[in-house]
Amino acid sequence: MSRVFRSSLIGESVSGLVAGLRRRPEEVIIEQPLKDEPVPEVVIQEDNKKFGREAKLVTTIFAMLVAGLLVTWYFWDEEYLSNNEDFIYNIGLIGGLMMLLQFVYAMRKRVGKMRSWGSLRVWFGIHTFIGLSAPTIIVIHSRFDIQSINGGVAFFAMLLVVISGIVGRYLYSQTNFDLKAGRVELKKLHGAVQTRVMRHHPDLVSEIETQLKAFVINAFANPTGVIHAFALAFSVGVKSKHLYWNLCQMRQLVTTGQDSAITAMEADLVFDRNERRILKRYLKTLTRLARYNAFKQLYSLWRIGHVPVIYLLLVTGLAHVLAVHMY
Repeated sequence: MSRVFRSSLIGESVSGLVAGLRRRPEEVIIEQPLKDEPVPEVVIQEDNKKFGREAKLVTTIFAMLVAGLLVTWYFWDEEYLSNNEDFIYNIGLIGGLMMLLQFVYAMRKRVGKMRSWGSLRVWFGIHTFIGLSAPTIIVIHSRFDIQSINGGVAFFAMLLVVISGIVGRYLYSQTNFDLKAGRVELKKLHGAVQTRVMRHHPDLVSEIETQLKAFVINAFANPTGVIHAFALAFSVGVKSKHLYWNLCQMRQLVTTGQDSAITAMEADLVFDRNERRILKRYLKTLTRLARYNAFKQLYSLWRIGHVPVIYLLLVTGLAHVLAVHMY
């Protein structure tokens, strides 16, 4: 699914949602009666679930490698491998060649004749494996000691590429779900809120609409930069839970007494268990789509920054190899 198509799906959903919030419950037309069964969550494709698990696995392996290297560095002695320069040279060569193989993956995605060379998922798995193992080999090659300026620049460029790759993997996993199914589910839940929640509480319709509309406008605001997109992606869930709490705590005034002495008192909480479940599912679906919108912006910005870093690594790595063989 193209990004333009995905963006249009979200745009149509949000515009229809804001317009629907202005519509009174009695104006909603129900084509089929809604059952009292729990409203299902957004339908996620199995492949996307698998990709999310793979992203968590990669992050876990990366964390374990970092922890292992830190422990090795702490107990490392300068005498280790000091008499085995050939081994140090060879593993550095292997690590460098593996890093060069990463460009084959980029060519597989972009060069027309190479697009038929096997499954892209398999290539991506190889890309991830090399992206984790090659830096580990090169760290051992360095013996935890930066002995030259060009080697230091290449080393830190490599670390920057690895960290950037892990961040990119996470961002992509947050934008990889069935957006069309989410849009369909949002429409279904919006109708349920109108017909099964608001219709039963006409005195509170205006207040509910105001709070929901303010949340939608804020959650689906177009991010203006990295900081805004980052803040939106990680704050929309908190705002959603805060709104749900506010809605669930709403109470209504009821009157009691004789004609000459009518007093007002607070009744129990307005929404019953089923109504709260509908509101929770509705806000959860809105949150998921809003997070997608923010993470999509972050992923686009990440791609712009990741490519120059890769070429920086290529240039500094080649400069390091050239310096080693010249001097």
